[in-house]
Amino acid sequence: MHSPPAAAEPAGQAQAGGRGSLGWRDPLFLASRPSRERVCRFVAMLLLLQRASYLLPAGASLLAAEALFADRGRNAALLALALAWNVTLFRWVARRGWFAPPAVVIDVAATCAFMVAVTGACLPGSAACVSNWSSHALLATGALIGAVSRRAIHFAALVPPIIVYAFAHAADLGQRYPFLLELAVRVNSYVWFAIIVFFIRRYLAAQATRLDGLAEQRLATEAARVAERVAEHARLAHFRQLHDTVLATLTAIARGGLDHHTEEVRRRCASDASYVRALIRQEAAGPANGLSNGLARAVARAAGLGLCVRYAAESLPEDLPTAVSVAMAEAAEEALNNVARHSGEREAWLTAVEVDGVVTVRVVDRGRGFAPDLTEPGYGLRSSVAGRMAEAGGSAEVITAPGEGVCVELRWPGRPL
Repeated sequence: MHSPPAAAEPAGQAQAGGRGSLGWRDPLFLASRPSRERVCRFVAMLLLLQRASYLLPAGASLLAAEALFADRGRNAALLALALAWNVTLFRWVARRGWFAPPAVVIDVAATCAFMVAVTGACLPGSAACVSNWSSHALLATGALIGAVSRRAIHFAALVPPIIVYAFAHAADLGQRYPFLLELAVRVNSYVWFAIIVFFIRRYLAAQATRLDGLAEQRLATEAARVAERVAEHARLAHFRQLHDTVLATLTAIARGGLDHHTEEVRRRCASDASYVRALIRQEAAGPANGLSNGLARAVARAAGLGLCVRYAAESLPEDLPTAVSVAMAEAAEEALNNVARHSGEREAWLTAVEVDGVVTVRVVDRGRGFAPDLTEPGYGLRSSVAGRMAEAGGSAEVITAPGEGVCVELRWPGRPL
């Protein structure tokens, strides 16, 4: 006998929504759980309410005018034990969302013990000898066995309570019908409760699985639509950049507005060519993610400053948080701006790669560099580069020396330098 698997839940959510109530007091908690788990919690609540329904009449037997038990104190103690066990079971199930196998075993053993003890305490000839509150506990245990059973073989767990019932009621069985027939009549509801609850739980679980499948299909369809829109926006952005850079340069040369023999025009053509190469590499690598698009835009803007950027990106994660993608792309763009303003060079290298879960973006130039111990980094490096990365949970490192150029390395997640 096994319980159906319920989705694992974070401890904080289980405590906030499930403790003591199976989550039914918190609709937001239930809405966050998988459909199959909600079915388990619903069925568990019904079974626990069923148990509560027999405890009240059982308590009323303590106040009956007719003497039903030889020792009312013993009956009261047994009823208190039954109440304590059901409260314990409720709290146990509320924490887990379903019945653990040990809880089912304990419940079967407890019901068997109550049938022997309660029936043995009845006065001979009283109505309690034939039907007492332990018989109602037997129905609750049957429903529980049916709920947690996964296959027909698990219904073998119904047999031990039937044997114990026959032993406890040996004195009053066989008076109206033959012994076995009367036993079958009395445990009929017990067996059918198990069968009915088994099919109810199985049907609801199947419907839950179907609903989860449909929900996943809808999410996948919507994700595909969003991806298409993002790709379309990226293509439009690239078209605009091509119009403002490559096409503008070619048009100006074709119309005679630029002399292609001059050094400035050659640098501009080299920058435009680098941007086109970046687009080709990105297209060959497959659908671009947010960081790829952001870095491509940074290359295009650097080209507008007359900087030729050699760009290469490999194995960038597709699920990088948007805030991180934006921060790394903007920090890289500011590093390229610094190359254009301070390096004295018109060429830079931009690379991006993920290794062992760490995304690294490097901007390198072969310019004049500076002495880090003697020169305080400017506002751009402190705020626009290092500040952006720190806010996104990353880090930035500047490696340079006089006459050796500058390497700005951006990493996410951040790690000690």
